[in-house]
Amino acid sequence: MKEVNIKTSDVYTELMARLKYPISERFRRVLQKLVTPEEGKLLLELPAEPAELAQKSGLDEEAVQRKLQEFMERGLVIRTSKGLFCFARDMTQLHDSNLSSAEKWIDTELLDLWKEFRDGEWLQTMAGGLGDSYVQFIKVLPAWKAMERSPDLGELLPEEDIRELIRGADPVAVVSCTCRRSIRKCDLPLDVCLQFNRGAEYAINRGAGRRLSAEEAIAIAGESEEAGLIHTWASGVSRRLTAICNCCRDCCDIFAIGIEVGTIEQILEKSRFRAEVDQDLCTGCQDCVERCFFEAIEMKDSPPSKKLKATIDEGKCFGCGLCAVVCEPEAITMKLVQT
Repeated sequence: MKEVNIKTSDVYTELMARLKYPISERFRRVLQKLVTPEEGKLLLELPAEPAELAQKSGLDEEAVQRKLQEFMERGLVIRTSKGLFCFARDMTQLHDSNLSSAEKWIDTELLDLWKEFRDGEWLQTMAGGLGDSYVQFIKVLPAWKAMERSPDLGELLPEEDIRELIRGADPVAVVSCTCRRSIRKCDLPLDVCLQFNRGAEYAINRGAGRRLSAEEAIAIAGESEEAGLIHTWASGVSRRLTAICNCCRDCCDIFAIGIEVGTIEQILEKSRFRAEVDQDLCTGCQDCVERCFFEAIEMKDSPPSKKLKATIDEGKCFGCGLCAVVCEPEAITMKLVQT
């Protein structure tokens, strides 16, 4: 691909500045795929109401309305409760909203460009933490299938109970996982990213999400636990519930980047629970070892048994509960460690 002189101020340079991202050739290629220069100029006029944008652009209001709806479907803009259309807040929000769009707006070239950008430079950026991203809070939610047989189940707070979080939201929707969609390093379930309240409204209104009943969403959460995906709640400073992601270790940036560079604890908040092994019940199958993202489980001698037994390093455990979900003899349970 021919290199472009990105030192010259142009619409894509201005878009990068609005998205709070340094001048980048890789990100420029993503933006060039996403929008034409003319579309970019419209985006730079936002926030605006359709009538205001029509006046600024010289287009008729009906054409502007159509273009803004298309922008929303493509994950380029968000509509506020007051009716204003706003360009994505930052690069992370653009990534998440664009890559969760309906299939008609996504092709292999776009996925490849996002992946090239992520592998080539976003890895290094994310390694330093969340910075001033629109996401400021990412927390592990314990798997319900692990918690339902925990002796400390009664200590589970409503904001930690994925079933109660789902039942307390209206509407609820599901979209594709943006990370697995673009990175494509695993074959784990794709359509499992749950959206809630305003997040769900946005997904439904732009044709990206499928509306769910509470019980359908709870079933998706359970299927995600069985598949080996970790529930994570990501939000802004307000900690308002808009989404629960179901993350894998190979594609999802929180884990793939944080674990690789050793900054996972700077990015991800642990749950208040930790896994605990009953050595008498452990059969030494090692299924839990394969499940653990954090290398918190080792097989060690446990005399007088001749079998190696699972031992959990509480300091490394994030309390996701995936190991307990897969433990057939029920040797692993979740215990409360933070009040």
